[in-house]
Amino acid sequence: ATIPIAVVYLRKCFGVAGGAQKSGIRLSWRYAWPSAVWGNIPVEGGVYAAHRAGIEAADDPEAYLRDLQNTYRAIQSPFRTAEAFGIEDIIDPRDTRPLLCDWVEMAYEIEKNNLGVKKRGMRC
Repeated sequence: ATIPIAVVYLRKCFGVAGGAQKSGIRLSWRYAWPSAVWGNIPVEGGVYAAHRAGIEAADDPEAYLRDLQNTYRAIQSPFRTAEAFGIEDIIDPRDTRPLLCDWVEMAYEIEKNNLGVKKRGMRC
C-alpha cells in the first residue's frame, strides 16, 4: 500500500489485529494512549483459551490458571509491548489532535510529489 496511515491505539488490540495496522511505507505511524492494552493474548479469557488443556489437566486448575495469569501480567509492560509492536510513541491523550495535525501536514508535503498512476489498483 502507498497510502499514508496514522493509527492511535486507545484501548485493546490483540494478536494479528495489531500487526495488520502497519504497512511498509515510511508514513505508516502508530501511536498509543497510556490506556491501550495490546499483546499476543488478553490475560482475562485469553490465558484460559491458550492453555486450556494444561489447566484442565492440572491438579488444582484454579491455582494453575491464577499462576499463568500472574505470569502474563508480570510481563505485560506497555513500554515493552510498544517497542515490540513498532509503536512510535505512547502519547498523552490531550496531544492526539495536534500530533495528528502535524502528521497530516508532514504526509501532505511528502506525498504531493508522489502523484500519478499507482502500481496496483482495486479490482472488482
